[in-house]
Amino acid sequence: MDRVRRVNGLESPYTPAQLSTWVYLPTLVLEFLFFASPLLPLAASVPCSVVFVISAAASAYYGYTAMSTDPADPRLPSQGPQHGHDHDNGHEHAPNAGLWGPNEPTKQCWLCDVQVGEKSMHCKFCNKCVDQFDHHCMWLNTCVGKANYAYFFRTMVWITVMLSIHGAIQLALVLDIYLGNGGSEMRAEDWFNADATLAVVIVMCVFIFMDLVALSLILQLLLFHVRLQKEGLSTYQFIVRDNKRKREQAQQESLLLQKRTVAMAKAGEEGRTGDYMRLRYGGLLRQSCGITCCDPLEKEQRIEADAREAGGPPVANGKGIGNGIGNGHHNVPVRPSKGENEESKEAEENT
Repeated sequence: MDRVRRVNGLESPYTPAQLSTWVYLPTLVLEFLFFASPLLPLAASVPCSVVFVISAAASAYYGYTAMSTDPADPRLPSQGPQHGHDHDNGHEHAPNAGLWGPNEPTKQCWLCDVQVGEKSMHCKFCNKCVDQFDHHCMWLNTCVGKANYAYFFRTMVWITVMLSIHGAIQLALVLDIYLGNGGSEMRAEDWFNADATLAVVIVMCVFIFMDLVALSLILQLLLFHVRLQKEGLSTYQFIVRDNKRKREQAQQESLLLQKRTVAMAKAGEEGRTGDYMRLRYGGLLRQSCGITCCDPLEKEQRIEADAREAGGPPVANGKGIGNGIGNGHHNVPVRPSKGENEESKEAEENT
């Protein structure tokens, strides 16, 4: 039986992260309006409440819009047969046939059985190709792509504002209770009709802690996406690039280990104890502490890196400790990579 294609984040199955936001954010609003705001002086309570409610409403609006927007590739056929056996390359029955140009580059999605945009990716959670796929957001329970990325980003901005206001007001009230002239304490007693100072402080400290945790998470995500926008990358492209960098780094470390082993063996055979010790302990410092200045092979690594960046083959000058100990006869050949197009395969492995 074919899996049903999810349209947006308002469709089941719902994720625990999504459900937690439906509880947490309204709780923040209620706590602020009926617990924190009444303890503020009237001159501060009204403007702070207005700004907080605006930020909360904006967060809810943009979050709902991001969840309810379908980011699917417009070339996908309308809901019905999920694998498109009754359509011609997804164009004949696509509901949004006018949203792309006929000369735009495409690729084949073997799961959707349709030609989709070059930057589209198939999401295994939503079972559909997403136009200019960025990532699948577990908090919104939907894919983020071209159609809803702006709403997703604005949601992060307004939630950051909301949490900042909420946490700052709570902290100011706690400090005023203990360091102020007693105004906040008196207003707390009047509002709750009891001496509830200790309970008020405990509740506010709990919410301050939750605000700090939530802010640390949302700020990391917000700054990460600001960085991605500056670099012109999507989250998916960043992950693929980062994985490629890690593979290349692992390959270089493996090559360096081979060169070190050969150079140490050569130094031991020729009785050059000083070179042997420099190679051994330079490698230990590099591996355990990340210190490369004491590694005799570091200069050769830099020369080879510069040669690669220049587009030429690795240069062996024959004068380094690692280059055959001066005669160039013990250079270790570079092992072939997993494939020149591995990053392309990884980028399309879900498509």
